[in-house]
Formats: sequence, structure tokens, C-alpha cells
Amino acid sequence: MKRLITVEEHYNSNAINEKIKKIYEKYGTEEEKKSGRTVSGDAAQGVDDLGAGRIAYMDAHGIDAQVISYASGIPATMEPEYSLELCRDVNNEMAEKAAAYPGRFYLFAHLPLGDGKEAAKELERCVKELGFVGAMLSGHYHDIPYDDEHYFPIFEKAQELDVPVYLHPGLVSQIVTDNYYKGNWSPGITSMLSRFGIGWHYDVGMQVLRMMFAGLFDRLPNLKIMIGHWGELVSFYMYRTDEIPQEVTGLKKKISDYFKGNIYVNPSGMLYAEQFRYCLDTFGVDHITWGEDYPYRKKEDIRSFLENCDLSDEEKEKIAHGNVEFLLHIQ
Repeated sequence: MKRLITVEEHYNSNAINEKIKKIYEKYGTEEEKKSGRTVSGDAAQGVDDLGAGRIAYMDAHGIDAQVISYASGIPATMEPEYSLELCRDVNNEMAEKAAAYPGRFYLFAHLPLGDGKEAAKELERCVKELGFVGAMLSGHYHDIPYDDEHYFPIFEKAQELDVPVYLHPGLVSQIVTDNYYKGNWSPGITSMLSRFGIGWHYDVGMQVLRMMFAGLFDRLPNLKIMIGHWGELVSFYMYRTDEIPQEVTGLKKKISDYFKGNIYVNPSGMLYAEQFRYCLDTFGVDHITWGEDYPYRKKEDIRSFLENCDLSDEEKEKIAHGNVEFLLHIQ
């Protein structure tokens, strides 16, 4: 393959973490002070490196470029009096670090989700002034789902700028955790089950379905949404969901049409051949990109897996770099 670009790769700032800790120490509740929320996302080795160490890893594994997003959803989901400044700091820091390695890093904006209008302004600043290629949303503000009008300015601005919004898993609400993931097992199992075990994936998938049923893609037909983990579970039921009649939904298209037209998927390091084949057959080769979930997943075969697939050279090039170059307007 001529080039490999991976799209779900993460960075976390020690400097931003320190700022958040100081805010919680001064204004946080006792639960927040004890919870360790401020270090969410920075546990994996290498997540705080957006420089030589990461470049060395990429070179060793045949990765030509990474699309970087902020690993922790905390700055974005804090109250606006804190998140507006923190998100600007996050984006400015990522832009400064990435500038030292032209062509190796592309950036997704981190947005203050407590204020949809301000988040849209920050997205525009990041794209027009800093050269960012889209945004990633990780989690929700006060458990408000993405189909709510609260977030509409973000999606509207993304369509206007013709950049995608990547929906990444965040913390599942406590109510959902209590009802679905607690049981006659250890708290450790509950924690993992509600996150990477399955909870994260149903949460993102349901957000996508909610956006569809709420008519967001009828209002914004050119909006492009990226999701990982081979479509976050619900894509496997797109045809079942089509059985809900359009005279009931009031939508302009079938649910599967929105999946195939507005959604782009990648493996997020889940290199499972069966799921890959399903996505090829349903989404089509033009809507698949590649992702490793670095540094939470480090796959020795991140390049060779795709190279060795039973695909034409043209199909491999599309998935490896062509689709994301088109989607993000990069060279």
C-alpha cells in the first residue's frame, strides 16, 4: 500500500490535567475530588507523547499519518465556565505539537459540549485558523443525547465546513450502568462491561440511531459521521430497523440508507475478519477507513492485516488512505 492513515488515535496533556485538578480541588464536589476523573484517558503509555516517540512507533509499524483526538472527555463535558477555555487550550496545544511534524498528524477538535453555539465557534476556529480536519465528541454533557437541539449548532457547523464529526465512546450514564451492567459479579466486571466490554459500543450506536430517528440527517443531509469498532453494534441491525415503516418515522429515507450514506466506520484496532467482511458488504468500500486506537491498542499487524486481506489493490488503497483523504480533505 502506498500510504496508511489511522483515524482513531489519542493524545492526553499532562498540563491540561493539572489545570483540571486545580479546578476540582477548588470547586469540585467531594466525589469529584476522590473519583480520579481528572486523569481519565491518560493511563496508557505514550498517550502524552505527540512527538518523537509516537513518530518512532508509527515508522516501525508502517503508519504514515495519524488523525489525533483528545483522549479524555473531561474538558469537553465540564461546565462551560471551565470547558470553553480548557478546550481552546487543548486544541492550541495539539496544533502546536503537531506543527513540528508536517504531514504526520492531523487533528480533530475538542469541543465544549456544555454550550453548543460556542462549540460550533470553536470548531470553526480550529478548522479555519488551525487547520483541523473535523471534531471528535467523547461522551455527553449532563447525559444529553446527541439528537437534542443543544448540539445542533455543532453538526450544522460541521456540515457547513464539510468536515466530519467522530462519535467516540464516553462514560455510560449511571442509570444505564445500574440497570444493565450491575449484577451478581464484582464491581470490576461492572466497570469493564459498561465500558469496552459492550456498554460503550451500544451507547454510541444508540446515539447514532437517535440522530437518525430524530431526523438530523434529513435536516443535514451532507453531515458526515465517523464511528469506530466496526459500526458500534447497531449497524448490524440496520435492516431490522428498516422494518419500522417510514410512514411511522416520517423520515425521508430508510435507516439503512443513512448508515450507508452518512456514516463512516473503522476497526478501532479490532482486527476481526468476520466483522470487516460484514462492513465491506453493507457499508461498501468507500465508507471504511482504518484505525488502531493508539495507544490503548497497539497492533503489530495494523498494516499487514489490511495488506493481506483478499481485496483488490484499489480497495486496499481506498481503505488505507484514499477514503480518509477524501473525507478530511487532506493530501
